[in-house]
Amino acid sequence: MADLETRAVIEAITGAWRTRAIYEGVRTGLLDALGDTPASSAALAAPLGLDAPTVLRILRALAVLNLCEQVAADAFVATPAGRVLRSDAPNGLRGMAMLWGDRIWRSLETLGDTLRTGEPGWGNGNFGAIHGDPAASDVFNRAMAEQSVPIARALVTACDFTSFRTVADIGGGYGAVLIEVLRAYPHLTGFVQDLALISAGAERYLAEGGVADRAEFRGGDFFGDVARGADCLILKYILHDWPDDDCPRILARCREALAPGATLIVLERILPERVDAGDEPVVRTDLVMMPISGKERTEAEFRSMLAASGFTVWAVKPLVDGCWAIEAKSV
Repeated sequence: MADLETRAVIEAITGAWRTRAIYEGVRTGLLDALGDTPASSAALAAPLGLDAPTVLRILRALAVLNLCEQVAADAFVATPAGRVLRSDAPNGLRGMAMLWGDRIWRSLETLGDTLRTGEPGWGNGNFGAIHGDPAASDVFNRAMAEQSVPIARALVTACDFTSFRTVADIGGGYGAVLIEVLRAYPHLTGFVQDLALISAGAERYLAEGGVADRAEFRGGDFFGDVARGADCLILKYILHDWPDDDCPRILARCREALAPGATLIVLERILPERVDAGDEPVVRTDLVMMPISGKERTEAEFRSMLAASGFTVWAVKPLVDGCWAIEAKSV
């Protein structure tokens, strides 16, 4: 095996250290504490209640990842990349770092059980349990919002919302997708529907996004009912959370909520019939979905599922990060 190939395999094997280093840098507040003035490990450790020699070692790891810069033997400053992980960063990635370092990390430990049995080792998403814990719920929903923003910005460029009056973000958490759609189309109103447990966080997020006067949160479970009143429904990364038996139930509730000819936009990564190295985003997510019973699907699978649920697909458009917009009309 060539040296470059060997190095690539080693990087793949050892990649877990990055996730943990980033997680601890975020969780402990180290990345929040760094600024433009060089600070020593002892100065950073003391107010955070951490061990200074260990902080020095973690900071070196973060410096290798360009999340801080080591300007002397024991002196560190923030970098633009590291600022993205601060708690006060606009459109930052702190939630994603916390989610991958904790919930996703632990769920992947059950992957071997799923390999043996075919059953989800982590359970069907554990969404009720997550949202029952306010801190865990906020981490989860802000992580989902962080990954949603670039997708939503690509969506409003790729798809035309001019003819709609009301757009609904179903299972949309804090409503990050809805916010970007409303910002791009000032004539629209909308609502986000998700479990009532997250209503306070969602309402705060909609207000932070500057659309509270045109958007509202509606509590509800999309397996039981999808709120009426929209002429366009959006499902962003919802179907991939659920197995094949559950997705038709979600789509049936969406069909019931829409008038004939109304629009459903499904935002999902699409699994190619044959993968290669360039398909890492969709394959990575497919692996992460295994312990919670979800899966990524091919375009043919999405078309078949939508047709069986009363929808006609009329466009499939690429967005960003391997995500596609599948536009369908209710029959």
